[in-house]
Amino acid sequence: MELFVRARWRAGLFVVACLFATTFAAAGAPSPLEDSAPPALRDAVRDVWSRNPAVQSAQARVDAAEAQSAAAGRPVYNPDLELAAENADVNTRSVGISQTIDWSGKRRARETAATADVRAVVAERDEVRQRVALDWLRGFAGFQVATDQAGVGAERVGLLEQFAALAERRFRVGDIPVLERDLAILAVQEARAQQAGLIADQAKTRQTLIGVGGRSDALPPLPDALPPPADVASVTTQLASLPALRRAQAETEAAQARITVAERERRPDPTILLAGGRVTDGPFHDRLIGVAVKIPLFVRNSYSAEVTAARSNADAVDATRRDLTLRATAELEQAASSYDALRAAWLAWEQSRAPSATERAALLQRLWEAGEISTADYLVQLKQSLDTELTAMGLRARAWAAWADWLGASGGLASWLGTADDLPTTSKELSQ
Repeated sequence: MELFVRARWRAGLFVVACLFATTFAAAGAPSPLEDSAPPALRDAVRDVWSRNPAVQSAQARVDAAEAQSAAAGRPVYNPDLELAAENADVNTRSVGISQTIDWSGKRRARETAATADVRAVVAERDEVRQRVALDWLRGFAGFQVATDQAGVGAERVGLLEQFAALAERRFRVGDIPVLERDLAILAVQEARAQQAGLIADQAKTRQTLIGVGGRSDALPPLPDALPPPADVASVTTQLASLPALRRAQAETEAAQARITVAERERRPDPTILLAGGRVTDGPFHDRLIGVAVKIPLFVRNSYSAEVTAARSNADAVDATRRDLTLRATAELEQAASSYDALRAAWLAWEQSRAPSATERAALLQRLWEAGEISTADYLVQLKQSLDTELTAMGLRARAWAAWADWLGASGGLASWLGTADDLPTTSKELSQ
């Protein structure tokens, strides 16, 4: 077992040396990178959006907010019809209509607040879409890489089983001692255990895809080339377009508008009554015309507490907006640094042109059969090659996850996917 621990330690050193030895040479090398995602990725994301319950729920909230905004734009007061009849010494019959006038502008204030609420809910919907798309992108890249790793793991098991069978035959004819035969058998058992772990990782990434409404079958291929490096300078001034910051800004405007609503609620609105009828006193008849004006008196309750509450809520919402802005700036820089570092390491690995594990295994087997290396050296070097290839595959998945983080931090998801102009905007379109 000490031999295998030492082998893993040496494999780790080899990976680090391989990646960093050529990082600086590869960082500035040209690469055939694309500025936008392939159409297959865009179609896959739209398919996820169409089936994701969180996106459907967010779109339903947008529809509700738009209906509430339309309701807020309608008149505040409806007219009242009054019918009166009185039989006494003098009989009176009258009909009247009363109307409360929105003298203080309550309708306009409510409509302004409702419009800001719509912008906030639309930004929240875009935020949900972004989160779902980025979760799918991380899961998609992870699943594709995990599938490739499981393939390499299966190849490792096959190579070691073949080597163990060959070691058994050489042991029977006395070419190698029992210790080397047992070492080959132990290597097969370890490879099988590691393969089970790779399959479990693949199942976990498949769960991520299914959890956001994606599919693990008929997936588009993962692009061979990573996207371009992160450009912080070009997006720093565009942070306000992030869905989270747009939502915070709209919520701030809505909170400010509710202060106006609360202030307008403190102003009384007059009610005007026009009535007409007839008065009958025995044989005498006379016409009745009446005009009345009612004005509520806010004496017992001036509604000043509602204004104070609205102002405090606006201060809290504005503080939240400023906090989100600071966090977004820090997240942008961190996402750019992480992606650029992982991208440079992956490009260094690609340009290192290291031999594949299969080629390395064939060469090692010839050396072992010729007696130039021992069984222990064969296993150590084979494990080193396989572990390095698996580590490089994992690096690719981490690079794509970092790219997803950069898209989320910079707000460039719609631009990269090319879906900014053709997003579904209604619940009906989402369900199609």
